[in-house]
Amino acid sequence: MKHYVWGIILTAALVVIGLYFAFDPTTEGWFPKCRIYQLTGYKCPGCGSQRMLHSLLHGDVVGAFRHNAYLMTLFPVVVVLLVWNGWMKHLSPKWADVATWLLVAMLLISFVLWWVLRNVFGW
Repeated sequence: MKHYVWGIILTAALVVIGLYFAFDPTTEGWFPKCRIYQLTGYKCPGCGSQRMLHSLLHGDVVGAFRHNAYLMTLFPVVVVLLVWNGWMKHLSPKWADVATWLLVAMLLISFVLWWVLRNVFGW
């Protein structure tokens, strides 16, 4: 990819982060709303992620966890799994493919479980 494309991506990311820092998605009506929640009344796994990001940018880790515990837990887990996957590729390229598929399967299973559990138990 060209260098200017990375510059555009970085600039857009910084603008988005700035907006989430400056404005609270709870009180501002112009932030995007979850279509799944609007149509069904059920929370999707990403519901609360905008409020979570706003809380994180303001240093409120407990509030961020309250808004979306799945994503707060997922970030460090994915980092650990990606490092482990890279280590597996270094040790044994044959097992790296298995590790990659296990990573994808675990993420998909956790995604579906969180979706069900948060709607059944109101998490």
